Amino acid sequence: MNIRVFFLFLAIIYQLPIFAQDDIKEGEIRIPMINFNIGFHISGGDLADRFGSSTLFGIGFQIKNNKNFYWGFDAAALAGSDVKEDDIIDIITADATDIIDVNGNTATIRFWQRGAHSQFILGKILPVLGPNKNSGLFFQIGSGFMYHKIRIEDIGNNAPQLSANMLKGYDRLCMGLTSSQLFGYRHFSNNNKINFFVGIEFIQAFTKDVRRYDYNAQMAYNDKRIDLLSGLKFGWTIPLYKKSNNQYYYY
Repeated sequence: MNIRVFFLFLAIIYQLPIFAQDDIKEGEIRIPMINFNIGFHISGGDLADRFGSSTLFGIGFQIKNNKNFYWGFDAAALAGSDVKEDDIIDIITADATDIIDVNGNTATIRFWQRGAHSQFILGKILPVLGPNKNSGLFFQIGSGFMYHKIRIEDIGNNAPQLSANMLKGYDRLCMGLTSSQLFGYRHFSNNNKINFFVGIEFIQAFTKDVRRYDYNAQMAYNDKRIDLLSGLKFGWTIPLYKKSNNQYYYY
């Protein structure tokens, strides 16, 4: 996630009103919250032909009402190291693996999966198995946007064949709309110090290649894809409350 976007997000959260705290043990209460989360996913669909497993690092803001419905948004950075399409620059290599840099040496090239996913979410907590009626099993749906690409890293930046403009012909940048489902358990402790969720997440991304020309294959194309991610997601929740003496504090 871009660092400027991260600090803008924090600035927006800072300006939001902080709500008065009710006793969480007495019943279902309104809880505004920030979530920091991480997801470990395996690829499916068209994405499995390009990448292996990946990780999503995210942050979000949600509001839960006194009926245990919640809504908000999440934004996450997508990263992975298992790139299966490692032949994307074969046309500019001296042999099967090497690129010669400006000094006549073999350039060191690495491939990574990079991307991002943002979404609006809506969920419901079922008050079972928890210490209070705000905790329990939950299900969540989302709708958003994703992009992913192959990051081609030239260690030392000495290969003019992989300049910023040239990389656009090799990086397989794809983007499109998404839907998602998340099922699991959400916990709000009675002492407000241990708040988390864990669940199984499924993401469907309906993407297409936005470059539309492959330098390696030397041809134009229009690649419509169904990219799938599924895996385990864990999040740490920070409820936002206002103390009765009008001072703010965070858990």
